[in-house]
Amino acid sequence: MKYPIDVKNFQDTIYNIVGIDSIESGVCDLEGVDSDLVLTSDYAHLPIAALLRTNGGFESELLVQFRFTIDKSEEGLEALEFISWFVRDYARDKTKIQLTPFALPPQTPNGRQLGSTLRFHIDLFVENVHDSLDPVLKEVKQLNKTLSMAIKLYKIKVK
Repeated sequence: MKYPIDVKNFQDTIYNIVGIDSIESGVCDLEGVDSDLVLTSDYAHLPIAALLRTNGGFESELLVQFRFTIDKSEEGLEALEFISWFVRDYARDKTKIQLTPFALPPQTPNGRQLGSTLRFHIDLFVENVHDSLDPVLKEVKQLNKTLSMAIKLYKIKVK
C-alpha cells in the first residue's frame, strides 16, 4: 500500500527499531461513529474505551492508527517498552495519542489463534480536519521528528 510520505516516514522510524516485526496504518473518520457502533465487529480495531468515554467520535475528527507487532524476544519487549514510554510522554503535551494492545479471541470455529494475533495500536486523534489531510500529516510529521530525536537521545537500537 502506498502511504503519504509523512506517514511512511513515521512507519519506517517505528519499523527500524530493533524488535519491531511489522507496521501498517490506516485512517478512520470518527464523525458519526457512536458508542453503539464501536461495539460491533466491523469497528473492533477502534479504541473502544476512548470512544465510549466521549460517546463516539467528534465532528471533523479523524483517527490515525498505526498497528505494529513485535518480535517474541527481549528486543521486542524493549522496543514495546520504549514506544509505550514515548507515546505516554508525547500525550503529556496534550496531544490526543495513546497506545493500546489488540488481540483476537483465543478460539474460533476455525481453530485456536491464541499466541498469534497480538499487536499494538498507536491511536492518534486529530480534530478539525475538514477539506484535506494536511492537519493530520502535519501532526504525524511532528510525531516522527520527536520520535527520531528520542531514538537518538536514548541510543535505542535500530536495524
